[in-house]
Amino acid sequence: MSSSDENGMRRRSFLIGSGAVLTTSVFGAPAAQASPPAFPGGYDGSDLWLRYETVTDPGVLARYRAALGAIVVENAERTPVHRHTANLSMAPGATEHLVRSTLEAARDELVRGLGGLLGRPVPVLGGFPDRAVVVGTPGTSPLVRRLVPAPDLKPLGTDGYLVRSLSRGGRRVIVIAGNTELAALYGTFAFLRRLQAQQSVAGLKLSSVPRINHRYLNYWETERLYAGNNPAGTGGLNGENGAMFDFTATGASAALNLPVILDRYVVAARAMASLGINGITINNVNANSFYLTPAAIEQEAALADALRPYGIKLAVSINYAAPTDARFAPDTLTREELDPYSAKFRDWWTRRARQLQAAIPDFMGFTVKANSEGQPGPQDLGYDHGDGANGMAAAVAPLGMRIFWRTFVYNADVDADRLKRAYLEFGPIDEELQPDGTIGRFSENVFLQTKNGPLDYQAREPANPLFGRMEHTNQALELQITQEYTGQNTMLCYLGPLWEEVLKSDTYATDAHGKLLDKRLVGHVVDGTAQGHPDSAIVGVGNFGNAANLTGHHFAQANLYAFGRLAWDWTLDARGIAEDWVRLTWGNHDFVVRTIVAMMLGSREALVSYQTPLGVAHQFRSSDHYGPNPAERLARDDWSPVYYNKADAAGLGYDRSPTGSGFTAQYFPVLAARYADIETVPENLLMWFHHVPWDRRMRNGRIFWDELVYRYQTGVHYVSWMRRAWSSLERHVDARRFAEVRDKLAAHEADAGSWRDTCVRYWQGFSGRAIPTDGPLAIRIVAGGRTIGGFDAGAPSCTVPLPAGASPRITKVIPADPAVRCEVLSQAGGVPGRAVVRVTGRSFFGPVLKDYVFEFTN
Repeated sequence: MSSSDENGMRRRSFLIGSGAVLTTSVFGAPAAQASPPAFPGGYDGSDLWLRYETVTDPGVLARYRAALGAIVVENAERTPVHRHTANLSMAPGATEHLVRSTLEAARDELVRGLGGLLGRPVPVLGGFPDRAVVVGTPGTSPLVRRLVPAPDLKPLGTDGYLVRSLSRGGRRVIVIAGNTELAALYGTFAFLRRLQAQQSVAGLKLSSVPRINHRYLNYWETERLYAGNNPAGTGGLNGENGAMFDFTATGASAALNLPVILDRYVVAARAMASLGINGITINNVNANSFYLTPAAIEQEAALADALRPYGIKLAVSINYAAPTDARFAPDTLTREELDPYSAKFRDWWTRRARQLQAAIPDFMGFTVKANSEGQPGPQDLGYDHGDGANGMAAAVAPLGMRIFWRTFVYNADVDADRLKRAYLEFGPIDEELQPDGTIGRFSENVFLQTKNGPLDYQAREPANPLFGRMEHTNQALELQITQEYTGQNTMLCYLGPLWEEVLKSDTYATDAHGKLLDKRLVGHVVDGTAQGHPDSAIVGVGNFGNAANLTGHHFAQANLYAFGRLAWDWTLDARGIAEDWVRLTWGNHDFVVRTIVAMMLGSREALVSYQTPLGVAHQFRSSDHYGPNPAERLARDDWSPVYYNKADAAGLGYDRSPTGSGFTAQYFPVLAARYADIETVPENLLMWFHHVPWDRRMRNGRIFWDELVYRYQTGVHYVSWMRRAWSSLERHVDARRFAEVRDKLAAHEADAGSWRDTCVRYWQGFSGRAIPTDGPLAIRIVAGGRTIGGFDAGAPSCTVPLPAGASPRITKVIPADPAVRCEVLSQAGGVPGRAVVRVTGRSFFGPVLKDYVFEFTN
């Protein structure tokens, strides 16, 4: 952390008490001479992690230039992808360009990437030149057939790739190969990622195969958009609505509607392909049937044409009752004709799917939100989700399409506890014995799309009990990339640790004989290896918009990046992904990497701490799901924060144990027993499963009330530390992005404080207890000849009365924890007067910082 103040002015500091002055990042000091920022000062973040700036390390640059002298992509344009739209074109003034084949995309990415990283053009050549990067497949490239034995490619499947350093006939080459052109493109991006991170290209022998087949985004073009280019980030300017794709822009942007292709579409396609994302549902699950109209289908076909070379296929979210929409007249149905078993219903959906497939031959299918939050569905006619999903699946199965049916349902008539409802509706269908002796009613081309937790995208939830329980049904994991409950476009919250926690959660799933499965983590369930499912899928609710940086917050780009990397290989760790992203996005300077990675890794745990610590859930105000309102009571009980907190004089939290709602019984026996017992449940899930007494003794010795308050305070103190850590990067980060993140962090800190203050005050009304003052960053000060303590670490300032004539000078600071560091930032010049003491320490999830402001009075 820098020793300069917010204005960059160096100040004098001194050691006091048992603490030490903190003058650098907790991971080390910046270089004596600041390195120049890796990017131009006005860079807006629009290239995401694909900005190939010239390598600044002279030694690395020399090695790269020596090893990478040419690009060879044989027959790059021989197999153009399908294009439906005649005269498909980029918008006037575009800087991106359209490609016709996947190998052309790989070649062009290498030209762009190597040229940028090496600071000079790298030629595209034929033949077998020395120091070449060779890209291709055995079917397109005789050189690849010569260099890579067929048995080495066989295990890679359709998407896997290999990257090898080889020497043949005195020529040194790096070959990037796969069984398909798309695999070769994935390998190309992986190779460029390695160069961006300044890793060695000597002796390469790499291969990678995705663990999950379908790696999709659900793009929500209306709700939960936090990446628009208007000041709020939730809408658009110049006639756009803020969404990534323009279908119905007006005014100044009307001429830019699809089929015109904008630069950002191509950047998004390249970014998705760089992570191995291979599909996108282009509209919100609260679906507008506009996307099924002939005019929209022609626009979607143009978009599909532009994305197709990058391996990205399209799908559409649909409304179950779309056949009743007057826009399709005279081809409409009545409400009574929405019977999922009727020929009329199935034929209607087959006709729509054929229209889509005629324009988009690789169209994937439909995503369905039914009988949830007011959306229509089969239950409106007395059927269940299995009937509805199978009816639609039968309609599209002959066309090779799939139905992704969301399990986000919570009909209050099913059970009083919202968390129990999804399994109560879907579980019996999965376990139903069929006439042919098989078990499970859902069709083979149905995926049940299930959120990671049983509630709704909270920053921490237990794993959804459906994972492992739906053993006879294809199941897709749904993660939310756009940050509905995790800070939206304001708070810096890296979601990699959340998703890693989910994917590596042990379900303790058992076989038919009650024996624990060998592979039973949520990730094993999702990739099919737990229970032998041959197909697999993962879905991220995406956060693209038309903001300059495409995601609304520069650090929200990290969440899209992390989703893609984990979708490809869920066994990766969040720390490694964060470091990769920082190197690709902010530069390779060690101080920058250490500092930003440290900020990211604790950010999610900090957000949990100042919003919903120890398992209290869904305390958001209903208007925007951003700020706090634990007292809110809505017309619908299970939308109300009070429904989840159950605050009373006895304690806090929802009892879901066997003596409460019984939700714990939906888990496999080991977890059911662990969660049911307040003595064994993980404390970070405590209030998910138990109503916790205010005076209950926690495992660290504190009572529950004290620990709860300290968690709220600690979360805010981490954000305070992040602001200081970011300020230390000013000389190392380009000016525009530095300022934009700085401003976001200022708002973040204020809003985190609002969360803490609102919630603690509300809980205090029930607990009747004083705010504890002996927490991790607690201090006493010596001033005016007196030792003074008992300060509220969550208060913005503390009033300190002194005897008349006493000096307000702080002569000593005594921390409760001898490991913390203390620093007097300023002394009071007299009484009344103000002094500031900074206390910095470490929480269980990262550094924390508190500036105590003391107002001295007589």
